[in-house]
Amino acid sequence: MKKCCNKCIFCFINQLPENLRSSLYIKDDDYLESFQYGNFITLTNLNKKDIENILKYKLSPLYVSFHSANDNVRNILFGNKTNKRASDILRIFDLNNIKVHIQIVLCPGINDEDDLLNTLNFLNNNFKNILSIGIVPVGITDYNKNPMLFQFGKESSRRLIEIINNYNKKENYKKNIFLSDEFYIIAGQDFPEYKSYGDFDQMENGIGLCRNFIYESECYLKKISKNIITSIPPGNKFLYNISEGGSKEIFKNCPKNILILTSEYFFEVITGQIEKIKKINNKKTLNLNLNLKVNYIKNYFFGGNVKVAGLLTYYDFICWNNNLDNVNKKEFEKYDKIIIPNVIFNKDGLTLDNKIKNDFLNIYENIKFIDPDGKSFLKEIFEL
Repeated sequence: MKKCCNKCIFCFINQLPENLRSSLYIKDDDYLESFQYGNFITLTNLNKKDIENILKYKLSPLYVSFHSANDNVRNILFGNKTNKRASDILRIFDLNNIKVHIQIVLCPGINDEDDLLNTLNFLNNNFKNILSIGIVPVGITDYNKNPMLFQFGKESSRRLIEIINNYNKKENYKKNIFLSDEFYIIAGQDFPEYKSYGDFDQMENGIGLCRNFIYESECYLKKISKNIITSIPPGNKFLYNISEGGSKEIFKNCPKNILILTSEYFFEVITGQIEKIKKINNKKTLNLNLNLKVNYIKNYFFGGNVKVAGLLTYYDFICWNNNLDNVNKKEFEKYDKIIIPNVIFNKDGLTLDNKIKNDFLNIYENIKFIDPDGKSFLKEIFEL
């Protein structure tokens, strides 16, 4: 695997605590990983043979971290002066019809505002095979040692959203430019419309994940509301019309007490969907007797600044559990089901602090792990 040769000031790996598993400290920058799995690469470590292979085998699309078109700013961001060749390589790819998704990690006071507009103009005016441009905020943990890095706040996020909205209205606009969900959450603004995200090319980069969750859950909620057809006394059982040929009983042991645990950023999204579920729950003809509650888990592992679900750890859930007072602990024991996002595990089933699902089940046996999509969320709640 090709390793990263840069010293990026915002590198998240450099902001990890010590004594984690060794694989977490590998700074991969491999074009094959980019092509196969969508990992973002910088192009700064490619040699002539690498470029020839990419062109020969048409390895497209690739995912490229670009960050800035200004050489001086790039020198600051990448921590070296060898990064300049990346722009030349990007031109070679473009001329040879290699499609690219661009990532810009935005650092307040460094590559935002005028520099961001300059970068967007550079990409917009000089390349025809850029499929999308994703802009994400710099992630800062308690282990950051660079005084140049600052987090985005409410006003700076609002300003950025305004800048991008205005830029997208330009007549010569060509590229699909998207902001990370985090910016809208921090700004306290609604996410863009579902159709504006196109094919959701950078959803794994945290772009459009929330809007997709809302859209899927609303669509599935309408389906559930339509297909719950009757009550079967006693026991508050209901029939759910699965297909023309059959049905399924749900809610055999009402009431259902369900707790959803999620990240600080996703808390508002989940809460909004719970309110819509309650509208169905309160229909007199159904009376599902659902008791739904949402709590967010603070990320103690990284010091409290990281608020996305995918970076939560076992340690964070333990801290949350240990901080419950006696009243809440008794309430906690009443839940029939506790839902936790599956994205806290990697493909090998490990959290960042090297724990597996069974470790969580030792805390509470009724934990259910679900994928971060609206359909999976509602299927778990309604047991479909």
